[in-house]
Amino acid sequence: MGKVAELMSLSSFLHKGHLTGLLRQWRTRSTQPTNRERNMNTITIESATTGDTITYTETEVRNFISRAGEVSALNDSITAQLTQIRSIRNEVRDFFSEGEWQDGETTINKGDVNVLLDSIGAAKLTTKYSGTFTITGTFNIEVEEEDEIESIITDNTEVSCWGADIDVDSFNIDDVQEDE
Repeated sequence: MGKVAELMSLSSFLHKGHLTGLLRQWRTRSTQPTNRERNMNTITIESATTGDTITYTETEVRNFISRAGEVSALNDSITAQLTQIRSIRNEVRDFFSEGEWQDGETTINKGDVNVLLDSIGAAKLTTKYSGTFTITGTFNIEVEEEDEIESIITDNTEVSCWGADIDVDSFNIDDVQEDE
């Protein structure tokens, strides 16, 4: 019998209040038990169908019961997820069944798809945009020669924007004046 099946069987047995076959006795499983083990209570379960017996310490039984609670919590989580999946399936089916179909085809706009995606907890569709822009700025820099200014500014100026790819097509320095 596998550990999980054994655990579930024991848990079911103990939670249903069936005490047939349970005997409290002193631990005798080890060939050389420690003093602590000699004084530890055990529970023996006898199979009604095969006659086999399994002996557990109280600690083992408590661990099994604790694990059964963990298994129960996991089952609850799985059940909740399955319910959510069924709900999502129904929402998607309803979404497409409400469309106007002609020859097995329909047209759906992006806004409607985004409403569906939002309702099922999925990321909405995005649109990529492009455009041009102009940035105007000023600078102050100390250099030995005026000829160095353009290369220093051009080589060391970066344009960045969160989530956007920016390509600088041209970089012009329009006016250079000496500060007084």
